Amino acid sequence: MTRRPTRREYLLSLGVTGAAGLAGCNTTETGTPTRTETATDTPTATPDETPEEEPEPEPEDPIAEESISGWPMFGANPARTRAAPEETGPTEDVATRWEFRADNIIQTSPAVVDDTVYVGSHDGYVYAIDAADGSRQWRFDAGDVVRSSPAVVDGTVYVGSNDGSVYAIDTVDGSQQWRFDTTGAVQSSPAVVDGAVYVGSDDGYVYAIDTADGSQQWRFQTRGPVQASPAVADGTVYAGSLDQRAYALDTADGSQQWSVDTGKYVFNAPTVADGIVYISTTDRTEGTLLGLSTADGSQQWRYQSFTPRGQTVAVADGTIYLGTTHEDIFALDAATRAEQWRYRPGDWLMAELSVVDGTVYAGCGDGAVRALDTSDGTERWTVDTGNLIRTPPTVVDGIVYVGNYNDTVSAIATEKR
Repeated sequence: MTRRPTRREYLLSLGVTGAAGLAGCNTTETGTPTRTETATDTPTATPDETPEEEPEPEPEDPIAEESISGWPMFGANPARTRAAPEETGPTEDVATRWEFRADNIIQTSPAVVDDTVYVGSHDGYVYAIDAADGSRQWRFDAGDVVRSSPAVVDGTVYVGSNDGSVYAIDTVDGSQQWRFDTTGAVQSSPAVVDGAVYVGSDDGYVYAIDTADGSQQWRFQTRGPVQASPAVADGTVYAGSLDQRAYALDTADGSQQWSVDTGKYVFNAPTVADGIVYISTTDRTEGTLLGLSTADGSQQWRYQSFTPRGQTVAVADGTIYLGTTHEDIFALDAATRAEQWRYRPGDWLMAELSVVDGTVYAGCGDGAVRALDTSDGTERWTVDTGNLIRTPPTVVDGIVYVGNYNDTVSAIATEKR
């Protein structure tokens, strides 16, 4: 679908492009659409499509006897905390168990549910991969580059595509259940909560889509592309836009509860924890992390760093973990904002973080996955995947899954003895 960029080309592309706002006011549209209405307001129902399948090889070295459980969407949960307290991850003596290769770079964070890894690629396909041995179960043609990380809930994969659509795909055989069309690329990763899919589009809207049939529940208009993945918590959708604003919307009807001028672009997903929504912003040269009250959007604190793409944020057990575009990963006390520790292995770290069971797992721009102790930031281990990583690792049942710019998904786990 697209030529794989070099690392230099990628770094140069970190600057904001296409950020001109859409004309018009911020508005919410609701109603009861049918499948025959226009594509802008409602989905276009299309016949089921059966993807290409290939015979599944016998597993040569299964990872475990027990069923692999789950990390259903980007950030581990709809609040996008990037933390899963019920999961476990490898802490020592690790090795790559398997690698799966697509036909172009993988810039999506894997979802892992019921023994299957789901991931999208720039080759235009969504893949279902056996979590135990890395064999392909099926692939689905999404029509264009897939930068949207899949969400998997109740037997359905929900994912956006640069063709402007959100797809619902059956987890069993990869057949299409429904398709919802927007008028811009869908790079945002869906959050699925209580029968609704919440997702942003480059057309400037945040959408709520019914999981059952793909009908539109409501849409809310911002003044710029919505590439950041929305977070959902306690009946509120939190969304950032390239119009340099953050929004809190009612999940029921999309009405605006509050909005805040961030002063910079919002590319990264908001993170919601303990009454604070963390908004990572950037103006191309430096980033600011805002801590806003979920109740009214009032600013509780801010943290500045020189990071062109903005900080990536994970929150667990009263600690904020931050990854920057340059060389640092660090931990802040969520109550006092005092720095607890800082890890600095080298330049252009570009760390994407997940936190599981006392360990920070970082996918980094130098192609390495790093595991750090949450208590003091000491390095537990490092594994080189071979190329740039731009999404947070997924950690399930002692295994780390991560995609990279070498077209591969890697499964990293404790070495067998």
